Amino acid sequence: MPPCVIEKDSSRALYTVMWLCILAAWCVSLSTATSDIFTCSVPEDPVSARLGHVATMPCWLTPSTNAEGLEVRWYRPKDFDNPVLLYSERKIQEASQQSQYVGRTSLGLREITSVGLKGGDVTLSLVNVTLRDQGEYVCYVSSNQDYETASVFLNVTVMGSPPLLSAVRTDADSVNVSCVSHGWKPRPRLQWSDGRQTLKPEKLEYSSGAHGLVSAHSWVLSSPSSAPWVSCSLVLSEGEELEGRVDLRNLGSVPETSSGLQTAVIILSLLLLLSVVFVGVLYKKRGNKSTHVPIGDIVDIETMRQAEDFVDIETIETMRLAGVDVTLDPKTAPPYLTVSSSGKVVRDSKDNVCPPGEHAYILGTHGFTSGRRAYWEVRLDKEQVGVKESWWVGLASGSVKRQGDIPATPSNGFWFLSSDKEKGLRLNMTPNILLPANPRPQTLGVYLDYDQGVLSFINVKDNKLIVTVRAMFTGEVFPLFNPGKGDIAPMTILDVSHYQTEPGKVSVSEREGNVAPPAEEAETDPLLDSNQSHNHQTSESKESL
Repeated sequence: MPPCVIEKDSSRALYTVMWLCILAAWCVSLSTATSDIFTCSVPEDPVSARLGHVATMPCWLTPSTNAEGLEVRWYRPKDFDNPVLLYSERKIQEASQQSQYVGRTSLGLREITSVGLKGGDVTLSLVNVTLRDQGEYVCYVSSNQDYETASVFLNVTVMGSPPLLSAVRTDADSVNVSCVSHGWKPRPRLQWSDGRQTLKPEKLEYSSGAHGLVSAHSWVLSSPSSAPWVSCSLVLSEGEELEGRVDLRNLGSVPETSSGLQTAVIILSLLLLLSVVFVGVLYKKRGNKSTHVPIGDIVDIETMRQAEDFVDIETIETMRLAGVDVTLDPKTAPPYLTVSSSGKVVRDSKDNVCPPGEHAYILGTHGFTSGRRAYWEVRLDKEQVGVKESWWVGLASGSVKRQGDIPATPSNGFWFLSSDKEKGLRLNMTPNILLPANPRPQTLGVYLDYDQGVLSFINVKDNKLIVTVRAMFTGEVFPLFNPGKGDIAPMTILDVSHYQTEPGKVSVSEREGNVAPPAEEAETDPLLDSNQSHNHQTSESKESL
C-alpha cells in the first residue's frame, strides 16, 4: 500500500477520536446542566401553626434533586439579605440570620418518609411560633446555573382563655349564665349545652382587639329543675376545644318580697352587682394537652383554681429562683404617694389626696425585657392594722404616660391584679373579671416570664395560685404598684433577690441611666419617715410619667 494512503487513514482515525472526545464532553456537560434544572414546590394552601408550637413550611425540589450542594435561603418578602435561614457551603450560616429567628429555625422534613436535602426536601421548621411570625415566607434555592423561588403563607392560631362562667338566679327556677373568653385566633365557635341538648344563647357577641385576637361573650337562660349544670364551649377546629361548666344546684335562692315590681327590680340589680358567683372553670381539650396560649396586648385568663387547689411548694420555690430585688422609683410617682427612703414602702398621702380620674401608681427602678424571668413579693398587711383592701400590683409598659383619665387597660400598657374594698379582686380587663378573694392575700407573689407572656399572682402565705394571665409584652415593662386610698396598712416590697440563680442568663435595664440599686435599708413606714420622703417626692414629682 502506498505511504500516502496510510497517512490519510491515520489522519481520519485521529479526527474521529477527537470528535468523539468532544461529543462525550458535551454530553457530560449537558447532563450536568440538566441535573440542575428544577422548580420549587410548595403547598397550595396556607400552613397553620399554634402559637408557641412548631410551624413546618414545606418546600421541595421537583424533580427530586440532591440539594446538599445548593444554596437554600428562607426569607420574608423584601428582606432577602436578612434571611430567616440560610444554608450554603453545606452548612447553616447563622451570621446573617435575623436575630428574632436565631435558635428557632432549622431545615426540617415535610413528611416522615422524607430523606431531607438528599431528596430535595428544603422544608423550614420554626419553633416557639409567635404572632409576629404570621405572614409570607419565600423559599429560594440556587444552583450554579439558575435559581427558583416559591412562597408559603403561615397562619398562626391561638387557643384563647378557658371560658369564665358566672351565674345569677333571676327567679325561683331561672338562672342567667354568662360566658366570657378572650384571645382567640381565628374566631371560635361558641356553643351552650345542658348535657342533653344544645341551648340557644340569648346573646352572642364577638369583638376584636390587639393583633386581631377575638373575644367572645354570651349569656343564656336555664332552669336548675331541667338540668343540673350548663356548659359553655369554644371550638376552633376538631380537637381544639375549651369548655367551662357551672353547677346550677348550689345557687342561692331569690329572697321573697311583697313590695311589688319596684322592690324586685332593686333586688335584682343588687344581685347583678354584688352576687356574681364564680363557679370554677373546667378545662377540657381533646388531643394535644398543651395549654400554651400566649396572648396579645389583651390580658387573658389562662387558668383559675378553686380555693382548695394549692400550688405545690416545689412550684413556688422554682418561681422564687427568679427572685429580684425590686426598688421603687420615686421619679415615676405622682405627688399623691409617699415613698420611704429605702424605696421599699409606699402608701397614699394623707395631705395630698389623689383626685378622681388620676392614677396614683409608682413603678420599679428596674425594667424587664426579652429573655427575662422575674419573681417578687409584696406585703399587703401590717401587724395590729390588718390586710390592705385597696391596691394594684402588676406591670406597666415603660412607655406609659400619665394622661388624666386614660383607662389603665392592657391596650394602654397596663397588666395588673387589683383589690377593691367592695368588689374584691379583679383583673384590669374589659369587662371586669371578678376573682375569688376569701381571704385577701397578706403577701402577694408575682412571677413574670417575659418571652412566654406569663404573669402569675400567688397568695404566698396560703400557697394558692390566684390567677395566671397571658399577654404579649413589647419593649421594657416595669413592676407596678398602687397602694390605693384610705388604707391604714402600707404596701411593702419584700427582698427575694437571695433566691436568684444564674444571674448571667438575664438582662436587667434601668429607667434612668446606669444607676446602681440603692443599698438595703431598714424598711420603714413612709409616715414614720414622712419629712424626708415627702420633701424628696415633691422635688421629683414633676418628672413623673
